Amino acid sequence: MAGSQLKQLKAALKEKGLIGQTNTKSKKSKHNKAEVKRDDRQHKIDEVRNEFNKFDTKINRTKHDVSIIQQGKFVKMGSKQHNETSARNGAVLKTMKMQYNLEKGRRGKTGGILDKRFGESDKHLSKEEKMLARFTKERQNASRKRNAFSLESDEEDEDDDEDGFTLTHSGQALSLDDEPSVKYVDEDYSVEDEQEQPARKKSKNEVMKEIIAKSKFYKQQRQKEFAKTQDEIDVLDDEFGDVMDDLRNVQTATPVFSTKSAESIEYDSKVRELTYDRRAVPADRTKTQEELIKEHEDKLKKLEADRLRRMEGFVDSREAEADDLDDEFWAGGSDEDEEQGFAIKEDGGDDSESESEDEHSGRPKTVKTPPVIMPYTHHEFEQEVSQIEPAKQANHINKIIQAYKPNLAQGNKEKMNNFVGILFQHVLHLANHDQEFQHIVEIVKKLAETYNEKLVGTIREEISHIQSRILKHHLRKSDLVFFVVIGYLFSTSDHYHLIVTPCLILMNELLTSIIYSPNTNVQTIGQGIFTVDVLLSYQRFAKRFDPEVVNFIEYAMLQLIPEPKKMTGLDKILSSKTESRFSVSKTEQINTGIISIKQLFKEEGELKSQLLVKLVDIMDKLVSLYKEKSCLIEILDSFIPILKHLVKYFAASIPNLSSTLTKFTKLQSNLVKSRKPLTLQHHRALAMATFAPKFEENFNPDKKSYDVNKERADLNKIKYQIKMEKKAALKDIRQENKFVAREQIAEKKSMYDEYHKKMANIVNSISTIEGAEKNQYEREKKLRKNK
Repeated sequence: MAGSQLKQLKAALKEKGLIGQTNTKSKKSKHNKAEVKRDDRQHKIDEVRNEFNKFDTKINRTKHDVSIIQQGKFVKMGSKQHNETSARNGAVLKTMKMQYNLEKGRRGKTGGILDKRFGESDKHLSKEEKMLARFTKERQNASRKRNAFSLESDEEDEDDDEDGFTLTHSGQALSLDDEPSVKYVDEDYSVEDEQEQPARKKSKNEVMKEIIAKSKFYKQQRQKEFAKTQDEIDVLDDEFGDVMDDLRNVQTATPVFSTKSAESIEYDSKVRELTYDRRAVPADRTKTQEELIKEHEDKLKKLEADRLRRMEGFVDSREAEADDLDDEFWAGGSDEDEEQGFAIKEDGGDDSESESEDEHSGRPKTVKTPPVIMPYTHHEFEQEVSQIEPAKQANHINKIIQAYKPNLAQGNKEKMNNFVGILFQHVLHLANHDQEFQHIVEIVKKLAETYNEKLVGTIREEISHIQSRILKHHLRKSDLVFFVVIGYLFSTSDHYHLIVTPCLILMNELLTSIIYSPNTNVQTIGQGIFTVDVLLSYQRFAKRFDPEVVNFIEYAMLQLIPEPKKMTGLDKILSSKTESRFSVSKTEQINTGIISIKQLFKEEGELKSQLLVKLVDIMDKLVSLYKEKSCLIEILDSFIPILKHLVKYFAASIPNLSSTLTKFTKLQSNLVKSRKPLTLQHHRALAMATFAPKFEENFNPDKKSYDVNKERADLNKIKYQIKMEKKAALKDIRQENKFVAREQIAEKKSMYDEYHKKMANIVNSISTIEGAEKNQYEREKKLRKNK
């Protein structure tokens, strides 16, 4: 069809016989009928309209074919089916939009006719029953609303005494009988008549009048009381001057001195003491020995569980700190201090103060001791303690601790933190000068549980100093004592500790430096053996393997045993240095005495035999510690050849050498037998599940069920239909809820935009007015300035 859109439309209408001449005769008269039926006319118009509406029938062509799922089927995007679905969805959205706007317009509004007639909402009543019940209800309401004093009466109610009404006066019925029912008295009726009156409900007007009358009455009473009070105040103000004059003229009475005897004074003092005594409180029940043992065991179990958690690295987010003090600490009781070893004791050994009774006052006299001063540096503390005998130094420290408790004055807590660090430095100072320091370490142990802030900083500084001395190969006695004291003060089994972990790294660094140092001597080997002993004591609970310890033990044994090159099994030894520079001779007498720290720093003296005995004990200790480790076989492979070589020379002189070798040999054989190579997991063979396919001989794709039972099949069909209907209803509800949510969000956005526009207009208007006023002010200022 050629031509414009309008020509095409005219041609289509003329072809359908809707326009043009209809009474002319032609060959195609059967197509151009003069009269077209009304239904056919509308149908033809719809056909023409659909034909010329290209937007509904146009298929969108896409560059690539993309299919989507619609109603469980694959539909090509842009196809006619897809467009029809889109149009249908658009119609649904349009309908929901109209419904939403309708509900929005009705929101918050009430209207329409509400039928409140009696029985109208009851579906179980027929029309006749509703009419009868409504008539009965109307008669009852009419009888209630009728005035009790109304003079009108119906003829139907004259014979009925119950439903009718009578004239009354003062609550009594009026009658024309001989004996009137009303008893007239002066002006008021008696109490009996008042009690016999029926209770009448007051009207709202009467109730409000009574409330107003009571309010005015109470207000008047308050005004009278206020006026009376003001009058009394005025009278007092007038007489105040006379009263003050009388008080000034009164002479003061002379004090009367009472002469009390000594017994009366003592009695009064005892009464005052009893007044301030603490009241008796019920004591706890005395526990049996079994209960005490059980409590002690529970406490140990809890502490062990906490230690195991710390050892595995499971630390709580916040542990107990120095600020977490109990109520007993702030109570300041002396019993607790005595248990901790902080009690103050005099030089004479008696800590009780001498008391003497005053003859007149009866108060006890206490001996005043001079106040102690907290030292701020270790140098000050050292000068102060140097003037005191060593046996009395612990007593002096306890006095300082008692004098600077945190509950006595502000700032004592910071001073005590500093004092604990000073005590730790003093311990190292005493160790360098070969003096006794055990009593001070015990005090530091008690204080470290509460005051550890400054102590941690002091220890970490000391660790850095020790590291620098290790690099220079110049250790002190205090360095070895430092490692021992750290193991005494802190828990060494924790997975990570702020103090213990750096100390472990530092001790391993010390052992490595001794092995590879060219200036190694017997004393440095002894220092390394001492460090190994401390390291093994650190791991007595955690039992973590330390390869540096095994390496150093092998190195030290090869340095001390005679003729190490003749030893069999050198290939199993991890240490590569087999030169024996400090070997013990065959004829040398073995010394089994205890080694002191002083001997490790003396150049003169022979320590080789003692160190050799100590190494055998350390090897036994190490094997006992790591007997549960899988690497113990490799450790024994290197230890057994050394002990076998050592037995040839010192089997009789070194105690427990043969028994230790026998123990290691048996342990190694048992471990080799119990060790098995790693294998893959072996599972029981499982057969694959097989299912025989089910074939239906008379298969019909249109038939949904092959159930023989007709009723059961129908029931399942109904259940499936209900399920699908429920699913479709839920889908519609969700779609409607999403649409409502989108509309509400759009409304809020539009409301916010309008609000911001309004506020912007207000701000702009204010700015414009302020700018105009400012310009006017500047002009006025400029004019005045020019004048």
